[in-house]
Amino acid sequence: MGPLFINAGLPVYHEGMLFVRMKPQPHHRSLEAAVAASRPPLTAGLEALIFCERAGLVKRVTPVSRSSPHYFSRMLVRPAREPDSKLGPQIIPVSEEEGASASALSLNAALDGRTPGGATSLIELASDADVRQLQVALAGDPSVASVSRVPFRYLAARSPRRSAGSAKKKSPAAPRGRIAAVPPLAHTMWNLRRIRWDEARNLNGYDDAGSVKVAVLDTGIDATHPDLSEQVAQYTYEHPDLPGASSSQDLIGHGTHVTGTIAATINNDLGINGISRARIHAWKIFDDRPDLLTYPDGTAEYAYFVDPVMYLRALLDCADAGIDVINLSIGGAGAPDPTESAAFEELLANGTTVVAAMGNDRREGSPISYPAAIPGVIAVGATNLQDRVTNFSNRGNHITIAAPGEAIWSTLPTYPGQMGWKAERGPDGRWRQGKPDIRETDYDAWPGTSMATPHVAAAAALYIANGGERSPAVIRSALASSADKVPAMGNQDFTPDFGYGRLNLEQLIAGISQ
Repeated sequence: MGPLFINAGLPVYHEGMLFVRMKPQPHHRSLEAAVAASRPPLTAGLEALIFCERAGLVKRVTPVSRSSPHYFSRMLVRPAREPDSKLGPQIIPVSEEEGASASALSLNAALDGRTPGGATSLIELASDADVRQLQVALAGDPSVASVSRVPFRYLAARSPRRSAGSAKKKSPAAPRGRIAAVPPLAHTMWNLRRIRWDEARNLNGYDDAGSVKVAVLDTGIDATHPDLSEQVAQYTYEHPDLPGASSSQDLIGHGTHVTGTIAATINNDLGINGISRARIHAWKIFDDRPDLLTYPDGTAEYAYFVDPVMYLRALLDCADAGIDVINLSIGGAGAPDPTESAAFEELLANGTTVVAAMGNDRREGSPISYPAAIPGVIAVGATNLQDRVTNFSNRGNHITIAAPGEAIWSTLPTYPGQMGWKAERGPDGRWRQGKPDIRETDYDAWPGTSMATPHVAAAAALYIANGGERSPAVIRSALASSADKVPAMGNQDFTPDFGYGRLNLEQLIAGISQ
């Protein structure tokens, strides 16, 4: 059985980070004109930022928009606009006297015509102790629209109650090309039988959603996996301006597992069957560098977290690409910052359905997790083989629907990888990276609301493909009205455990023509 990703009790906000959204400024088409106009006025907030910079407290200023220039090592760097361009980035030196970080905020505002609500930049400071004072100063600046802490969005994080040394040992990954864990015959997969997948496919005029765009924002994807390669339309993973390297590999495997549930090739006599034939547009929102995570009990591990800039860029890309459905098997306790909220508002207003996991922290009191709790998002809980809520699935009044989320067989990368790394004390007493927490390859059965969510994302794609309206509100209503009221709901129409019931794909599709 695969890992269960839990994040209750972990940090809510990134240390030493602030999102700063500037008020709209006159838009400049050329970089030269923007640079000429970017000298910041001596307002109190920007003066405070310049003071922090000159004191060596500002590490980096990074704009969210891909079209803005990027501040790096006291330089403004604008990457080539075309992904296939062979030209290197343009580098514009900025003198220390100008206040490079404050100039970067103003320059981003002058060039960024894309980010909803105004240009947003990530400010990284050398110490978390300086964040609060700078946040207060910037909040009172007339040129700043908003300033907020940066919420964590987790995936491969464990509960503090489970120490790094207590992890159950896993067998080594199988050599490349071999199946380390053999899935059941595709037609016997319990989760597909429970949502009445075969019955839905036998409906008159059924469409497998081959023209519907489903985005998976996750740990990446093995785009060459023999059970996925036909379904992957696009994969974005490169961010040359960001400090953390991001390769095409899905090291953790989570994104590949989620994708297989949505769209593993159907009836190819290999591995598993996905629920749909939707076109997968994948965005990797994790870098390849694990970060140290320390626990109150004195243990630690190196884990992977969502990169906040990669995540926001992916949301903006989804809006620009006209994505039909987004799967977000991520979560965190921190309420969305204004830019994240604005991105979701834009997506929903443009007809993109967003499906997100409720979280796996039931034993910790089911804390509210975002983005599942964002208004308009379809929040998904997990059920087991007995049609009961799993012992990890969060409950809450914002839940919409439940779907199978225990022992879910799906695809994993064909190459080795790991969910994280053990942390060990070195001779100097400092933490250092130890042994990896190895995952399986090719296929494996995993639990989690992360695994339940792609069932519903695929169902939304099938609803659109079979004539349903491309509207988040309509799709949410259709999912709710067609769901099975399982016995554990006690004859209630809605419960905080199941929402409006467990997904029934046959009833969802059959109800479109009624």
